[in-house]
Amino acid sequence: MPHKHVAKISIFGMPASGKTTLAKELGAKLDLPVFHLDKLLWDRGWVLRSRQDFLDDQQKIIQLDKWIIEGALISSLSARYANSDLVLYLNPSRFLCLSRVIKRFFVNKINKYQPSDRPDGCHERILDFIKYLLGFEKAATKRINILEKEYPDTPIIEVTNHQELLRVKSELL
Repeated sequence: MPHKHVAKISIFGMPASGKTTLAKELGAKLDLPVFHLDKLLWDRGWVLRSRQDFLDDQQKIIQLDKWIIEGALISSLSARYANSDLVLYLNPSRFLCLSRVIKRFFVNKINKYQPSDRPDGCHERILDFIKYLLGFEKAATKRINILEKEYPDTPIIEVTNHQELLRVKSELL
């Protein structure tokens, strides 16, 4: 698989699947700037930005020569997918993601930690994350199936477990 020397990587997956961690690691090792969709989609305190402002900002990033864009947003995946050298779909078990969401909620709350992949004041909203997580896989699979047909030359790798993640990282790094 020709994954070395990719300059535009979309990392997509359900909440707490490891997107942000992987994006930061790959960005540092491959010298690619990392962009977080939550920072484009939300303003301080979970105030939703206008759809057009979000899409305009995403498009500016997509037009750059190199990037990693990570996020769970299905509705704008087409633009990222169409312009990617590689799409990584992180799809571990729902149980694993659910346990990570719950752990992250309590750890961040106790430590008053502000995640770096979100605007200030966007602390964990556990019920929203769980609701989104439970419906994510079905919606994502439907969308990905369509995009694979539309863009057959864009490689996509679905990562469902830690061993697959290690293999993908070794191929890229």
